[in-house]
Amino acid sequence: MLTLFRYISLENSQLGHKTKSSGAVLLESIRIKNGHADLLPYHQRRVDRSRRALFGKPPALKLDKILSEIDLPLSGLYKLRIEYGTEVLKQELVPYTARTINSLKLVEAENFAYGKKFTDRSGIRKCLEKKGHCDDILMVQKGHLTDASYANIALFDGQHWYTPAWPMLRGTRREQLLELGVIRPIVIRARDLDSFGKLRLMNAMLPWEEAPTLDCSAIIR
Repeated sequence: MLTLFRYISLENSQLGHKTKSSGAVLLESIRIKNGHADLLPYHQRRVDRSRRALFGKPPALKLDKILSEIDLPLSGLYKLRIEYGTEVLKQELVPYTARTINSLKLVEAENFAYGKKFTDRSGIRKCLEKKGHCDDILMVQKGHLTDASYANIALFDGQHWYTPAWPMLRGTRREQLLELGVIRPIVIRARDLDSFGKLRLMNAMLPWEEAPTLDCSAIIR
């Protein structure tokens, strides 16, 4: 039975991932379309939350100030990639084209947590090694669906779109769509896949209406 969750914006504490390492490197990928930064309040919220959890009370890091110092292209779609810790370590602006996803491989991902957006994605890369001929993976932890390798997921049952209540990473696009009521958080187990007809990928670079959508029959188990 699917269990509907009331949405609360919290870190992924159920995975027990608590890091106080001052050497941790965090990442934000911000969508820049025609000179405009998308989801900036959501990115700022995550930056503040992650830095507070990892570093205590470091000097403020304001994304709008960083953006004001960059000559943003006034046309086209770009990804602004910011690596940071107690301060900005690296930033780059690169043209962006969405990936084509036609198939997903269901993969067990039991041995790591990714509750904050770190540059270290070694656990996810190991899972990707198991994707075979599929375009991407759909990760499972403790029998529950979590995410694709680069995006949160939503599933459609014919009436509503639902997203796993326990994703590996709470993405900014997911946060926005939950607040807008476009998607609903529920517990989704791997065995519940047959209850859904379609799956959609979502992340900061993928607006809801443009996000890759595929039939659940394209998920290889």
